[in-house]
Amino acid sequence: MKEESKFYIIREEILSDALKKTLMAKELIETGEAKTINEAVKKVGISRSAFYKYKDYIFPYSKFSKGKIITLSLLLEHIPGILSSILDIIAMMKGNVITINQSMPSLGVASVSISIDTQYMAKGIEELIKKIEEEHGVRKVEILGE
Repeated sequence: MKEESKFYIIREEILSDALKKTLMAKELIETGEAKTINEAVKKVGISRSAFYKYKDYIFPYSKFSKGKIITLSLLLEHIPGILSSILDIIAMMKGNVITINQSMPSLGVASVSISIDTQYMAKGIEELIKKIEEEHGVRKVEILGE
């Protein structure tokens, strides 16, 4: 009996160089910056055999999250307008807010969960999270689920 494949979300920092370079090569091919696999692997400095070994097993998170509803968990400082700023970022990136739940502030911080439809987002979830994390008063951003 064949075992069912499991999927994990792993931060880029702990990936091996071979896996990171495989992703980079796939992106070069996808964007047209490299016309062939051979050209892409040379540009990123990985062997063709390593590329072929990993290419079907590693994907950027945005490939799976595009067009789906994701839920973000945020920890925000109790600052006027911070939630509005975050909603502006989501709107700017063409995310569609489905639900917002916010706790009462305690010790100067509040928990917020936001469900977002990512169907029309031009950029990936990673870029959205990065922009939210850069906002003054945001202490923590996590993906809760899809």
